[in-house]
Amino acid sequence: MQKYLYKDLYELEDTHWWHKSKRANIVNLLQKFLTIKNPKILDIGCGTGKNIEVFSKIGPTFGVDKLPEAIEYCRKRGLNTATLGTAESTKLKSNSFDIVTILDVLEHTDDGKTLKEAYRVLQPGGLLIITVPAFKLLWSKWDEALQHKRRYSKKSLEKLLQSYQFAVEKMSYMFSFLFIPVFLIRLIKSKASKNHYPSDFQMNTPLLNYALLALARLELFFINYTTMPFGTSIVCIARKL
Repeated sequence: MQKYLYKDLYELEDTHWWHKSKRANIVNLLQKFLTIKNPKILDIGCGTGKNIEVFSKIGPTFGVDKLPEAIEYCRKRGLNTATLGTAESTKLKSNSFDIVTILDVLEHTDDGKTLKEAYRVLQPGGLLIITVPAFKLLWSKWDEALQHKRRYSKKSLEKLLQSYQFAVEKMSYMFSFLFIPVFLIRLIKSKASKNHYPSDFQMNTPLLNYALLALARLELFFINYTTMPFGTSIVCIARKL
């Protein structure tokens, strides 16, 4: 991710509907599949730390990120459990976490090495939660600004997880209501913004933010009982075999 986007993330992560609804999805999955109390959690690619702050209500939460800027933003939130490290090499002890989250990070990395590292630091039977961007069709300059290497389908992600000894517990597309608008908006922005692609997270209309949050909450209700057939992202929870 470009460095200028960390400031954007820090300022919007508390209030932007996309960040809030994604965290709600993760917490919902944890409540559904977690079998122990006070789990030890690691957020790989912790960014500016809001996930650490929220997940700490479930259990002690730690984070790693490769950029010093990210760790500095975590410190601004009063978080002292974030350290420098990469997704492929966290430098943390093996079998030391009950939950590992990799939220919109896998697509930035060598995904095989990242999953191998997640497997190493997880306790046997531990949970892995992943969110990734979906469908090659939606690739745009926004992916390039975020320094993505790829987008995934459910089939490709499940095959990848299975090859690294993870059993998928639940997987669904999410933000299905955004699929067509995102395709059109990013196509237009990509043509109009040749040099500096403006952040897709900039939103100056509180009413729209509220409306999209309401739609995401409605979708979460359905994801809780079934799976969505398409969307702009994928959410997955898997267990270490």
